[in-house]
Amino acid sequence: MRFAFLAPFFAPPPIAGVDAATGASLAATPVKLTLRTKGILAFVLPTLYLAIVALVVGQQWHKSLVLTEQLEQLDARERQVELLESALAHALLEVQIRSFSADPVEASKSLLLDIELIRRNAEKLTQHYPKLVPIHERVGRNFAALLAAPARAHFVTLRRSMDDMGAQLNNISQEVHHAREAMVNASRQLSERIVLIAITMGLLGAVAFGATVMLFSNRLARDIRTLEARAIDVVGGYNGAPLDITRHDEVGGLMQAVNRMQREIRHRDQQLEISRQQRFHHEKMAAIGSLAAAVAHEINNPIAAITGIAQAMRDAKQTHLCQDAGVNGCYPELILEHAKRVASITRQVAELTAAHPPGPELLDLNALVTNTCNFISYDQRFRGIALVIEPDHDLPAIEAVADHLTQVLMNLLINAADTLDGVTDRKPTIRVVTRTADGGVLIKVSDNGCGMDRAVLSRTFDDSFTTKPVGKGCGLGLFLCKTLVEQRGGRIELESTPGVGTTAQIWLPLEHQQQIAA
Repeated sequence: MRFAFLAPFFAPPPIAGVDAATGASLAATPVKLTLRTKGILAFVLPTLYLAIVALVVGQQWHKSLVLTEQLEQLDARERQVELLESALAHALLEVQIRSFSADPVEASKSLLLDIELIRRNAEKLTQHYPKLVPIHERVGRNFAALLAAPARAHFVTLRRSMDDMGAQLNNISQEVHHAREAMVNASRQLSERIVLIAITMGLLGAVAFGATVMLFSNRLARDIRTLEARAIDVVGGYNGAPLDITRHDEVGGLMQAVNRMQREIRHRDQQLEISRQQRFHHEKMAAIGSLAAAVAHEINNPIAAITGIAQAMRDAKQTHLCQDAGVNGCYPELILEHAKRVASITRQVAELTAAHPPGPELLDLNALVTNTCNFISYDQRFRGIALVIEPDHDLPAIEAVADHLTQVLMNLLINAADTLDGVTDRKPTIRVVTRTADGGVLIKVSDNGCGMDRAVLSRTFDDSFTTKPVGKGCGLGLFLCKTLVEQRGGRIELESTPGVGTTAQIWLPLEHQQQIAA
């Protein structure tokens, strides 16, 4: 139960709605890619990859089937060529024999069956080899001439045309053979390509999937270790840079939760420190006020007696009853002056340390600034420093918390005095100015000290940042000033030039335009 207050920071990312604690509207925190989604992708992407591999292999397989069909067609054509060559060889033998027959008419008629077989086989081939058509027609014409006029010369003519057809068939047979060899080689290469594609894409997919899983697991383990270490550091008081959000899943949401926890813990620590500082300031001022009241009570009577005696001496001097005597002489005016100064100091301390309401009230800003400056000028750090106050006597009243403004102004004055430490080439000066500006009132605290460069100036309001040596500052002064001023809707700004000085400007809004007489 010790860290039960951390539970809200590790809750799931909020959905759109209303915060139960603050009533503020909450925007939905988008999780771009959850671990569950990544798990689904780890299944879908390999499946999709396998589908792509199957598609590529399928396309190659389709090409293989096309090549197989073409090979079958070539085999059929090769058989047709062989049948035609066989029929043509038989017909040539018959023509050679019949050309020497005693009866040419009967001999020519006996060739009808062979010529018909040649015709049928040739017609099947001419669909694919149109160059065979002329020689086929020539054989037909020569046979028709033989039938019309059987003679030895027509037998010779027919035989020559059939020899030419045989030569043509031999060329076609060689073409078919070469084409078949080319297709067989292409089919073999395609089969090898299919196997190579399947093996390569399978190995690549396995390697890619394994590498992705390994990288994801390593990164997830690394981020979880980082989160574990940072959570321990935050609980132990870590106040460095937040975690970089490098993920957009539940682990990224956990990183955001740890960063939010760090901010909230630091904010709570800051508020506690601010409350402690305010309580310390209030108790210190109350103690000073009590001491001032007691001192004033104790010395009022002696001061009154001294004042009465001095007045009597002055009256006696005026009536020439008090003559110069001794070394020091008779100086009632000097006694009266220092008695009034003591009374004024005790009155200033009493006014500054008087109890104020914890809430805002109408304040005479000029009086508060004057009393604070007069009070702090007794600090030894202000010895040798010219503290110049330039109030605007037409300044309207403001509504603010007196203790807060006093604490802010004292912090700024002490910082200014610290920057003037060691300045010897010019008269150390702090100038406090009040005036109206932009619908509010402005308090300017300027010094002619060492100043700050841009790098230091940009971090002056950071929590726990200080350039003072150990023991002289903890880095909460300006951060506290900024917090107290912004609580009342104001703002505080710093301008500084190295070697020239620094100016702090406090702007406070006017909620009441009541004029206070100077």
